[in-house]
Amino acid sequence: MSSWSKGLVVPILTAVAIAFASFAAAQATGTVAGTVKDAQGGIIPGATISLISETRGTTFDTVSTATGDFVVSNIPGDTYTVRVAMDGFRTTERKGVHVSPGDRVAVGAMTIEVGTLAETVLVTGDAPLIQAQTGDRSFVVAKESVENLPVSGRNFASFATLTPGVIASGTAAVRADGARTNYMLDGISSVNTGGNQQGIQLNPDSIAEVKVISSAYQAEYGRTSGIQISGVTKSGTNEFRGSMFDLERRTVWNSNS
Repeated sequence: MSSWSKGLVVPILTAVAIAFASFAAAQATGTVAGTVKDAQGGIIPGATISLISETRGTTFDTVSTATGDFVVSNIPGDTYTVRVAMDGFRTTERKGVHVSPGDRVAVGAMTIEVGTLAETVLVTGDAPLIQAQTGDRSFVVAKESVENLPVSGRNFASFATLTPGVIASGTAAVRADGARTNYMLDGISSVNTGGNQQGIQLNPDSIAEVKVISSAYQAEYGRTSGIQISGVTKSGTNEFRGSMFDLERRTVWNSNS
């Protein structure tokens, strides 16, 4: 190999590694976007927007642009409070903004009113959040369902059958048209490439939520034309927690033949 070709290979490999990391980050994290306006509908540039995790207390900050828009990217799946603050205006907060990995959540216009920073306006009764940034069709099995619904075999991917248009085929979940399924854990492929089957079948006690994308997904998803099943593992919070379970199978409990 010539010195020229050696010098070319390194940048190419670096670019591929960066691209792969970007795709994985996009699948494992989410984005929140919106616009800051005043009471008359005028745009507000330079406002500070903070996303505060309601379970961990961590904060992600950004500033609204010259057009009043803001985007907070690469945030872990969680439930957040969106806070908008600016000198000369009351602080505005919107609680309960849920973000799943891969989501691009649009919170719409965040309105701030003239006043002091010490005054806080809590926004309630807003229209439901929508994923206006993408056109994919997705379904999220929330934490409460993962923790309470029974699953045969204790495999998180089985929750995908709760999605409209997804059926069980043997031990796997597939789209009704039979297209092959792709599996991910925290944005990383979890597929046994030897047989194109699910790799790590993590039990539900380790899973925070399951996201299923059934069609029209973004370019960072791929590998198969069928559904994308993405498991999100649990992480630390500000509260102590634990779990235990007992799994028993006995032939005497079987139905009569």
